[in-house]
Amino acid sequence: MPVEDHNVILEEVLQLIKEDHGEPMDNIRVVITGSFCEQPPIGMLKSIEMAGCYIVDDDLMLGSRWTQGDVDENTVDPLGAIVTAFLTKSPASSAVYDVGNPKGARLVKLVRRREADGVIFCAASFCDPALLDRPELQKFCDAAGVAHINFQFHENTGQFKVIKEQAGTFSDSIKLWV
Repeated sequence: MPVEDHNVILEEVLQLIKEDHGEPMDNIRVVITGSFCEQPPIGMLKSIEMAGCYIVDDDLMLGSRWTQGDVDENTVDPLGAIVTAFLTKSPASSAVYDVGNPKGARLVKLVRRREADGVIFCAASFCDPALLDRPELQKFCDAAGVAHINFQFHENTGQFKVIKEQAGTFSDSIKLWV
C-alpha cells in the first residue's frame, strides 16, 4: 500500500478516535517490558487488558522501531549516519550494553512519562537477555516505588488463564492499596 494511501486512512482513524471516547474503564496503566524480538501472542496481550490493565507503553516489536528519530540525510556518509542513529537513537534493550545510561533508570523515567501505575515484566521463557536484565530493572523499580509483577510465557501457549489471573491481582492490588 502506498504510504500516501495509508496516511489518508490514519487521518480518518484519528478523526474517529476524537469523536468516540467511550466510557473509561477502571483499569490501571502499565508498561510492559520483556525485550521482545517478535510480537508475543496476541492472546497474552488481550488477557492482560481483560485483567484490568491499559498498556500505555511496551518494548514489543523493538526491531521495527529500532531507530527512534530521523537519520541524517545531509551527509556524504549514509552508512555512518545509520550507525550514528543506531548508537544514539535506539531504545533501551537487553541486546544493548550501556553502562553509562542504565536501563533501569530509563524504565523508571518511561513509567513516569507515561503516568503508568506499574510495570509488567513478561519475557519469553527462552529470552535469556531479558530474563537476566529483569532483576536489575526490578531493583530500580523498587527504589523508585514503582509497582511491578513478572511472569514468563511460552510462545506457542494458547492458554493465558494464569497470566490473566496474575495481571488481575496486580491491577486490583494497585487500585486498592496504591
